[in-house]
This record gives sequence, C-alpha cells and structure tokens, in this order.
Amino acid sequence: MSRRAEQWDARYRSESYPAGTEPASLLREVLLILPRGRALDLACGAGRNAVFLASHGWSVVGVDSSRAALGRANALARRRRVELQWGRSLGAEVSARPGVVLLEADLEHSSLPASQFDLVSCFHYLQRSLFSPIEHALRPGGMLIYESYTTDQLAFARGPHNPDHLLRPGELREAFSNLKLLFYREVRAGKGIASLVARRR
Repeated sequence: MSRRAEQWDARYRSESYPAGTEPASLLREVLLILPRGRALDLACGAGRNAVFLASHGWSVVGVDSSRAALGRANALARRRRVELQWGRSLGAEVSARPGVVLLEADLEHSSLPASQFDLVSCFHYLQRSLFSPIEHALRPGGMLIYESYTTDQLAFARGPHNPDHLLRPGELREAFSNLKLLFYREVRAGKGIASLVARRR
C-alpha cells in the first residue's frame, strides 16, 4: 500500500464521509444530459458519486486506493439499496445492470481500458498522467465530467495546497481539447475549482 493510500485510510477511519454522502453538485446539475450505460468513477472515495450514478441506472466501476474509503462506499451502497460487488481488475467486464463494482487500485500504477465507458467522472483528484488514458477510456459519444482544485486554492486556508495537486489556469480545458467541450468554468469563491463536461467525438 502506498503512503498516500495509508494517509487516506487514516482519514476515512477518523472521518467516515469527508465529502459527505450526497453527490457533487455538478453531477446533479448535468445528470440529465449524461449518456446511460457503463461509468467509471476515478478516485471514488467513499462512493457518493458512484452510488448516486448507480441509483440512477448506471453500471459503475468505482476505483480508489484506500481500502477504508471503499469500505465506506460499500456501506453507503447497502444503505441506498444499490447492488454492489467487488472487482478484481479495471479491464474486467461487469454486469450491464445498474449497480457498483468497487475496485481497490493505485491509479498511478494502473491502466485504463480503452473505449469501455460511456461516462468517466473524476472529482477532486489530479493525476496528469491519466489525462490521455481518460480520453481513450471513453467510447465514441461518451462523456467526461471532471472537477478539481486550481492554484486559486492557495489563497484559502483550508483544502489542498500542494501545487502538484492543483490545476493551473486553463489547464483542465487544454488537457481535454480533443473532446467536444460542453461546459467549462473556473471559480474562486471559498475555494478554487475548475469544472469540465465534455464529449468524445
């Protein structure tokens, strides 16, 4: 287990749902335009977005390196009566039925399968080496919803402050310039956040 995963394990043991159990507001806002089918939720944490998608008809693969976080996701899925199973690899086929497959994996040492997902979601996780694999993991017509902190976050006391984990101005839009951009914003209001919704052509 990586040091980063150990740190997150410790956090999830002391604070059950650091981001809460409700989905990200951006996900709620764009839900009706997202293509149904198979979804990949990267760095899914305690499962708030994966469970939400599954409860609305998606077959979701939720990936995280923290075993404690996935334990919380498991509990949330059961509480919301969402079908759940544990996966063994990112490339494995899963049921087309709505539900969540949880997978413990270090994304820094994992490969994303090509053209397998109708939707990829990533919230508050930045790994630049994943940008191209994320794009290729989408099926034609598949959509990406991505939201993470920007360098504007440095102006606020709380939240991440490691520049390696903060997006530069315009970086998220540029990283996925091959996709058709449907929505993009960068805000600095209590936190610095960039949000993107885009479709593979």
